[in-house]
Amino acid sequence: MNHMFKTYILVIAAGYIPMAAFTQQVSPDLQALKNWTITNRSATPIIESGRKGIHLNEIPGDGLMILKDADMADGAIELDIKGSNKFQQSFVGVAFHMQNPTTFDAVYFRPFNFKSDDPVRRTHTVQYVSLPDYDWEKLRNQFPGKYEQPVNPVPDADEWFHAKVIIKGRHVAVYVNNAQKPSLEVERLNATTHGGLGLWVGNNSAGSFANLTFTPDKAGQAKGMAAAPPPYGNNPVAGHYLDVGDARLYYEVYGSGKPIALLHGGVYGYIDEFEPFISRLSAKYQVICVGTRGHGKSDIGHTPFTWEQRAEDAYKVIRTVTKDSVMVLGFSDGGHAALKLAAQHPELVKKLIAIGAGDYPSTGPHNAEQYTPQMLMKSDSAFFAGRLALMPEPNRWAEDLQMMSKLYNEDFISTETFSRIKCPTLVMAGDRDDYNPIESMVNCKKAIPNAQLSIIAGCWHVVFYCNFPAVWDTVEPFLSN
Repeated sequence: MNHMFKTYILVIAAGYIPMAAFTQQVSPDLQALKNWTITNRSATPIIESGRKGIHLNEIPGDGLMILKDADMADGAIELDIKGSNKFQQSFVGVAFHMQNPTTFDAVYFRPFNFKSDDPVRRTHTVQYVSLPDYDWEKLRNQFPGKYEQPVNPVPDADEWFHAKVIIKGRHVAVYVNNAQKPSLEVERLNATTHGGLGLWVGNNSAGSFANLTFTPDKAGQAKGMAAAPPPYGNNPVAGHYLDVGDARLYYEVYGSGKPIALLHGGVYGYIDEFEPFISRLSAKYQVICVGTRGHGKSDIGHTPFTWEQRAEDAYKVIRTVTKDSVMVLGFSDGGHAALKLAAQHPELVKKLIAIGAGDYPSTGPHNAEQYTPQMLMKSDSAFFAGRLALMPEPNRWAEDLQMMSKLYNEDFISTETFSRIKCPTLVMAGDRDDYNPIESMVNCKKAIPNAQLSIIAGCWHVVFYCNFPAVWDTVEPFLSN
């Protein structure tokens, strides 16, 4: 039963939020409204299902309830949340590191997608945003599936659920209903280290909140705190270089056990895109992460890019690390390199996973690629500025992109390679992959003697950003069995 009390309304203009740092766990009283600043909502104290909390009403525009005079840095935010099963009218979450009421990071949920019959909608259930620069629409268009995921376990849309958001440096992990594994893990898109804390509801959305706590990270030992991941792709502890003649290749090694090599995607890709894989695989395996020519800290070199060259570069790095046979996981550009590597060195590769890399015959048809610095900087200047900062020769970026475009336009990989692969192989893609239609994945699978095919519903090219739980549930047993 709902017990409603007096309703309060307070609207303020955007401005600086004065703050006092949290140094120990705090449990703010959501019904002590004098301690809160409320924007574009009315706040009604409630007692519901044994929870003493607050209800924010449903009106157009986003709404906030900001804790006054508060400052949070790294730590764990926990709270109970209740939205509703109203399509496009239930966006409920928490804002953190607030600089002012328009500049903050947030994690929010779309309860109306929790149990949707549409598999695509279910992948749009928990969302990270960094406002004002990165709203949900920009993130979905530029990085589909990376900053929004399904939740697991799946709550009822009209019932209370518990959320925990862990912030550790640039890393954010979101857990639902005390799950052991996060539903969403992302790297934050700004460099703020602290700021205000608030409740957030989206356009035309109401929401109820209770049992809010914040536990600061004291020397990384706060209760429930996950350690920040290493800076994958730029880690001086795990990073190494190998001179392969005309280029120095950068690679990183994590964990111990049977070796597995990871080969990343092209243009946008680099070692860091494998963060969800590395953190899990390194608990059981020795993970060898190869930086491809022209990406991140690896040199560009002076010879044309080819799939054979990609494979031979990977072979040399792997053999520098281990003399054993290895498992290989490649994505996109790295998936095609992995297929070529398995064909050329059957003694090396004992299991192969190729994600987003299908049949690419010389007969086509193929889209002509022509990447330029102007094009990529226009698509996301902050992202590619970070990539350029890692490159040994950033002045050669335009040349590097020309070489990659030539590779994608003129070099091909098809049955002449696939038929020579002897090891067990898992071929995987999303059913909405713009680069690899299902037919190309089926052709690839059929041409490899010992292959299986996995198609992830509702996902585009970067399938492990779209639905990592489904990807992992397929990859992990393939590697283990």
